[in-house]
Amino acid sequence: MPLYRRVLGGDFDRLPPEVRRLHDHPGRLCAAGRCRIERGGHPLARVIAGLFGFPPGGEDVAVRVCFSTARGVETWDRDFGGHRLRSRQGGLPGQPDLLYESFGPSRFTIRPRATAEGLDLQLCGVVLLGLPLPRPFWPEIRGRERVETGRFTFDVAIALPLIGLLIAYSGFLLPEAGTGDKGRAA
Repeated sequence: MPLYRRVLGGDFDRLPPEVRRLHDHPGRLCAAGRCRIERGGHPLARVIAGLFGFPPGGEDVAVRVCFSTARGVETWDRDFGGHRLRSRQGGLPGQPDLLYESFGPSRFTIRPRATAEGLDLQLCGVVLLGLPLPRPFWPEIRGRERVETGRFTFDVAIALPLIGLLIAYSGFLLPEAGTGDKGRAA
C-alpha cells in the first residue's frame, strides 16, 4: 500500500483527485511543472541552505519530481532547473499517523493532514546528525499541497529561529504520461 494512503488511512480519500494521484501510484511516477524559489538573505541562511543542497532562487524555474517506491519507502528525486535534491519518506513503527522525511544530515517527523482542499504537513520532530533537536531549535516548516485551475500545486517554506527564511518554493506539477499511470492525463 502506498505510504500516504497507509499513513492517512480513510482520510486519504478526502484529498482532491490531483493530490491523491501523486501519492497513490504503483512504483514510479514523474511529474513536471514550474516553480518560484526564494532563498533567505541572512548569511547563515545561505550557508545552511547550501549545506542541505537546496536549489538557488529563481522566478520561473522548471521543476521535475520523480516519486519511486520500494519496500515501503518513497524516494523523491527533485530537479529544479538542473539542481537536484533527493529525499526519502517512510512510515514510523508504532506511530501509524506519522511519517519521516530525510535528506542530508536531517530527519523530520511529519504528521500529514488530509482535507477536501488538499494536504497539510505538520512538523512533529527533528533529528540532526543523529541527535534529536529540542523544540526551540526546530525550523518552522510550511508544507501544503492543493489544486488550482485543475493542477496539483505545492507551497513549501523553511525558516530557522533567529536566522529567518532558508528557502521557499511554490508552483505546480502535472503527471507525465507513461510513468506509473499508463499514460492517463491529469
